[in-house]
Amino acid sequence: MSFDFQQAMHFQPAYPMRMSFTIDFTKKESQKSKMEKEDGLNKLIALEQRMRAFEGIRLYDSIKAAEMCLGPNMVIPKKFRVLEFVKHTGTQCSITHLKAYCNKMAEVVDDEKLPIHFFEDNLSDVALTWYMQLDNTKVKKWKDLVNAFMRQYKFNIDVGPDRLSLQAMEKDNKESIREYARRWSEVAAQVNPPMLEKEMISLFSNTFKAPYFEYLVRSSAQHFTDLIVIAERIEQAIGLGKITDPTKKNGFTEKGKDIEGGC
Repeated sequence: MSFDFQQAMHFQPAYPMRMSFTIDFTKKESQKSKMEKEDGLNKLIALEQRMRAFEGIRLYDSIKAAEMCLGPNMVIPKKFRVLEFVKHTGTQCSITHLKAYCNKMAEVVDDEKLPIHFFEDNLSDVALTWYMQLDNTKVKKWKDLVNAFMRQYKFNIDVGPDRLSLQAMEKDNKESIREYARRWSEVAAQVNPPMLEKEMISLFSNTFKAPYFEYLVRSSAQHFTDLIVIAERIEQAIGLGKITDPTKKNGFTEKGKDIEGGC
């Protein structure tokens, strides 16, 4: 047989060497994927066994599932869009949270089952656990759920911020006037009954020390925002050295004494 040199030059091996690396890599990936699937399946089986032991072997029956729901036989309107809620964790003011939730659900307020059904979407942590443990035989109407919620978290109202706690607040040294005013006003918004703006101005001014206090109590601010602007001007004047801050002056004096003592 004759040997064709030109044919030999164009000859390409059927199995390039680089294919062996690709095959090994795919094999490793498939093994890893298989292990992950098996691990996930084992976890799912374990979870299902726990749920069955907790609720009984008929947990996943359709009849049993219907009995567990709050507001069964509910029909969600096609045009209804799922809303995003601020989550109640069990520590916030329950009245404020209920008002915010009702405002969000205003378009479906006529259907009592929808607010009951979606109420879990605005809960988290221990509050969500409480909701899941409710007896559906005792929650037939929206009013039933509201009453249960208020009974559960009435403590948050009883121990909520009051005027004395507002007056006891102080501005942190690393906090700007605007940051402190925002923090203070967030707490003030939780005070019940709500405060008039004139009372807010007086209480906020009394939380400051010298030199802020002397200027703020003498100001003629009619609105809370005006008082914040005045306080910010004092802050700027202190930074420029136009107003002396006794706390900073004392710190400088003590530092000077230390230096003199060292010499």
